[in-house]
Amino acid sequence: YDVGSVNDPRGQSGIAHLFEHMLFKGSTIIGTTDYQAEKKLIDEQEQLREKMNAEMDKMRVMKRHGKITDVLDPAQWTPEYTAMKKRFDELVESGRPFVKNNELFNLYTTNGGAGLNAGTSEDFTIYFVQLPSNKLELFFWLESDRMANGIMREFYVERDNVREERRLRTESTPTGKLDEAFEALFWQSHPYGVPVLGWASEVESITAQDVRDFYKVYYAPNNAKLVLVGDFDSDKVVELAKQYFGRIPRGAKPPAPIITEEPKPLAERRLHGEAETNPSLAVRYHTAAMGHTDEAALDVLAQLLSGKSGRLYKRLVTKEEAAIGQPFASHSSRKYSGYFEVNATVKEGHTPEQVEQMVLEEIDKLREGEISDHELQKVKNQVLASSIQRLRNNIGLMFQLAIYDLWYDWTYINESPERMLQVTAADVRRMVKTYFDPKTRTVAIYRTKPGGATAEDPELAAALASVPAEAQSAVKMQLTKIKESNDLEKLQTGLQKLEQALASGQVPEEQKGLMNVMMKTMKSRVAELEAAKKESK
Repeated sequence: YDVGSVNDPRGQSGIAHLFEHMLFKGSTIIGTTDYQAEKKLIDEQEQLREKMNAEMDKMRVMKRHGKITDVLDPAQWTPEYTAMKKRFDELVESGRPFVKNNELFNLYTTNGGAGLNAGTSEDFTIYFVQLPSNKLELFFWLESDRMANGIMREFYVERDNVREERRLRTESTPTGKLDEAFEALFWQSHPYGVPVLGWASEVESITAQDVRDFYKVYYAPNNAKLVLVGDFDSDKVVELAKQYFGRIPRGAKPPAPIITEEPKPLAERRLHGEAETNPSLAVRYHTAAMGHTDEAALDVLAQLLSGKSGRLYKRLVTKEEAAIGQPFASHSSRKYSGYFEVNATVKEGHTPEQVEQMVLEEIDKLREGEISDHELQKVKNQVLASSIQRLRNNIGLMFQLAIYDLWYDWTYINESPERMLQVTAADVRRMVKTYFDPKTRTVAIYRTKPGGATAEDPELAAALASVPAEAQSAVKMQLTKIKESNDLEKLQTGLQKLEQALASGQVPEEQKGLMNVMMKTMKSRVAELEAAKKESK
């Protein structure tokens, strides 16, 4: 779906991500034992919630006036709100007999499906699944039902789950809050500066009606892309698409365009923070959106700096011994804009400022210095090899086609390597001169919190190196979902499939690292859930 956090209405940040969760709760048909009886309870909950929201507004005023300090703290709630919350919880409990949990997941898995999941980014929301080609009609029926008949089932329970997800992914991680602050600092005006998970105070205020209104606009056929990769009859697929999605009308109200553009920064911005992690540095510049004529040259520039044979590794690790791991540069082109970023983890005995100076010196060498034909050709060979490797995996291919067609055009998958092959040394120098103005950069420096532990995951970083930049956020989201999953059976099934795939010997070498990371994450979560299960007995 062509919707992400950039489309969150003002005051409702996180709504796109929240609705992604709601589409797994079923519909008026899937996930219920008696929809009409369930609907009466949902309506009663909504009426009570309107009164609760009004009382919550009063508590926000109390907080502004210093009478309470936290509107989410039950100990500080007004007696009226406490009483209504108790009644609301009773209504939720009375509705549970009508809810068939995980029915969508069970319908897919019992028909040979696997990997049912979803992810929300700044620019898209993607739902995906693998299944036998003879079950395509089931897929079309289920997904068209989700598009047409989604329901706000257990909405406020799920909203609480999303709040907990934010706590786990942002508030409880070593650098989560700092990373969020860095994004907000870098994007002064563009909605890219608003976190995908939303600001906590706004997520807490989103109502079921807000989400229904959002659903009507963005979850319609005119705002969706359907991508299938595998062995199937294309003509039959087109007919199934017409049969199932063709019955759903276009949205009555077209999605509003994103018109806010990021102004050119007037001065350098810097963020200094402390966290339970190794000292690190990030230097970022505003660049171009996907499809821009400069994109290929910026990608080549990132490749020149990255990898063990790249300029950053040779200078920061081999020569100066000032960084650990692999310092890297990346160019991220999104739908509306892009950025170029250099990251490095600082070695003990050096400061982030010293490493920053070395990074800037290496960038400046590309401004006027020599870029040999050999160095440029090596990067182009890497680009070509990577573009071919990314075609060998159905899931990776599916992600690429979906994202490219949403942000630019699906033919970009064929055009991108050729564009890079045309890049010259003069093009690279022009990129440095055009985009790397010292006044426009944003710098983040993280130091180790006194008494805190350091934390890094070099295995994940190495595995992500084989994943296209535009798909890395989706991979990270999937890993996070694994860590937060409470479905032991689903995790065990997924783990078994991964082990079988690796044992088959058919997994491309460049994908093994990521699969091993996913398998390790699954094993860890399975062990946690099994231990909790034993304790409960």
